[in-house]
Formats: sequence, C-alpha cells, structure tokens
Amino acid sequence: MIEHAAPHIVVGIDGSVESLAALRWALREAAATGGTAEVVHCWQPHQVSDILFGSPDELHRGSLCMLQNEVAAASRMLPRPPHVTQTSRRGRPASVLTGIAAGASMLVLGAHGRTDLRDLTHGKVAAGCLKHASCPVVIVGRDESVITRRSREFVAAVQ
Repeated sequence: MIEHAAPHIVVGIDGSVESLAALRWALREAAATGGTAEVVHCWQPHQVSDILFGSPDELHRGSLCMLQNEVAAASRMLPRPPHVTQTSRRGRPASVLTGIAAGASMLVLGAHGRTDLRDLTHGKVAAGCLKHASCPVVIVGRDESVITRRSREFVAAVQ
C-alpha cells in the first residue's frame, strides 16, 4: 500500500478581509483532507512606520499577535481544526511566501483587486506568487470562493 503524505497548505495573510477569507478557506481545506496549514504573515519595516509604530522588534511582535488572533478566530469556526503553524517573517511577501511554499501542496492567498469578465487583478503579491511559486496557487475571493487555481503543471510550463 502506498501512503501519501498529508497535504501541507501555506496561506499568506495580511489582515485584510480577503486574506482572512483565504485563511478560513485554507483551514477548511486542510481539515477536510487531513492536512496541515502554515499561516504566514510577512512584514517589512519602513522608515515612516518605524517612526510611527516602533522598532522592527515591535513590528514582529505585532505580526505574531495578529497571526495568533486571526488563526484562533478562524479555527473556532471548525469542528475539528487542522494542525496549524504560524510564521511571521520579515521580507517581501511574494518572495517569502514562494520560498516557504516550496514543496507545499498549495499556496493560498486572498484576491486583492477587482474582477470583471475580461480581467482579474489579484494584487502584486498574488501576481508574484502566481508567476514564481513551485506549487499550485489558489486565489480566494472575499466570499471564500476560489477565483483562480493554478496547477503545478501550469506553473512549471510558465517558468
């Protein structure tokens, strides 16, 4: 009998409504498949935010706090939540997320932007992840529906 490893889903959040919808979708998917989830928040200190909000250490602590609160809230909605790890990483989100998701079953992100019949603007982070991720990428809308799903074969063909 061939045993398959449990799926590992990476989901990037930034505190937006869209990213929290992606988090809920990813946790349901991990729970339904017996998989695990890694919830990632990327942050970068900027001169203005450092002055207004504090040092990089304070920004990191704020990131960890946001992760804990959002994961707890999303997990409470599930009868049997999956195992979840939380990662707060300094850096450019698309680069950090594609690096963490290397080898994952999928990378899940919220859609930022507008949808019309001819064009979908996902946002800069999602566009970078769609272009560079080595795993399938799922883009989830505010209503927790899947807007875009790119398979590993599609990603490999584009690269």
